[in-house]
Amino acid sequence: MTATLRRLQESQLSVQALTRLSSVCVFLLASWADTPHLALVAFQGVLLAIPFTMVEALVGRPLSAGVVPPSWHLESWAARAAAVVTVPVGVVGFVAVSVALPETGIVDRLLVISPVLLQLPLEASFWVQARTRARRRANAVPQLVAAGTMLTAGAFAVAGMRLDVSSVPIQVLVLGWVVATRLRAGPEQVRASPLRAVRIGAAYCTAAAIDLGYAVALPSFAGALAGPAAIVVLRAMDLAFGPFHVALSATTREDVVGGRASRFRTAPRALTVVLLVSISAALLAVPWTRGLLSADLARVGLAAVTLYCVYKAALMVSTWLSVRHMIRAAPRRFLVSAIGSRAVAFGSLALAALWVRSVEDLFLQLAACELAVVAWYSLRSRAPAGGAPPVVATVEVPGGRQTKQSID
Repeated sequence: MTATLRRLQESQLSVQALTRLSSVCVFLLASWADTPHLALVAFQGVLLAIPFTMVEALVGRPLSAGVVPPSWHLESWAARAAAVVTVPVGVVGFVAVSVALPETGIVDRLLVISPVLLQLPLEASFWVQARTRARRRANAVPQLVAAGTMLTAGAFAVAGMRLDVSSVPIQVLVLGWVVATRLRAGPEQVRASPLRAVRIGAAYCTAAAIDLGYAVALPSFAGALAGPAAIVVLRAMDLAFGPFHVALSATTREDVVGGRASRFRTAPRALTVVLLVSISAALLAVPWTRGLLSADLARVGLAAVTLYCVYKAALMVSTWLSVRHMIRAAPRRFLVSAIGSRAVAFGSLALAALWVRSVEDLFLQLAACELAVVAWYSLRSRAPAGGAPPVVATVEVPGGRQTKQSID
């Protein structure tokens, strides 16, 4: 039992599950005990996707792809990368809250983005520790934040305090622990300048920003083309596939943490497939389950639900192909691949405007688009003509000698 719990703690599945559970817990408590700030709590959940996505792109993915110079002091590099993007993320968050909730005051807007900004250095610390420390220590950073947020949110709800800042106390405590125990730079290690700190992950950050843009555009197009019910149906189907997305996110982070040493056949990947099949079977074989999620979804035909399940299966495959391609390809090649995949996706939305008029049409378009993205990444994952140059690292061997070893 102890060994099983240790393996679970070291897996990204537990990290993703705790993080999602923490977000749901805060939202439910706010709906019960802090209704004046419920809209802020809900919008904060959307904004928290920014630090997770941005820092993975700026720190996690360069580490995974092996493009970070071995002479760099990783902890100072990651901290500077997080610091450089703090102001842009703060401005984007503040403007987004101002546009979405214009009735809020300046203090409310500043408070709601404070956990988002604190999450930036915490995420940077996680990715560096996943490379320089034990896996359990790295995972402890997001796990402590998630568990502590749930406890603090419960205490805040009982005390009648606002819940949009319930994560701040534990974030500050964990960040203090991270800073107090960070590794010092050695005499031969280089501290990257702020500009170089973000430049090395610029290609991955650009790709992530395009992905975020498509994620925002999809429900907007759905509502414009197929009516408001399409947005409700999309949200209901996403809720149904929530456990699947937790497992899929875990496999993605496992691959990024493992880098070129990551294996394809893993327990989280098998669980992802099992959840995809199980949820799809439940939605297709038991019609009343769709009614539990939404009355609009209950009115959608079986063929449309089948197409959506095909879309999720294709999304799973394209996600895995994308991440493994990112790990093995040069940054510029991956950026071209990522832009190409989003060009397919945005082109699909433009095509949808010509003929999509119902939820059924929309799901058919989504399934066809994601299958095209799978084909695109399958083609791009092939080695370019002549083969890509191997990545070479300097490795210490017994006796104080050094040797160069290919890690391709």
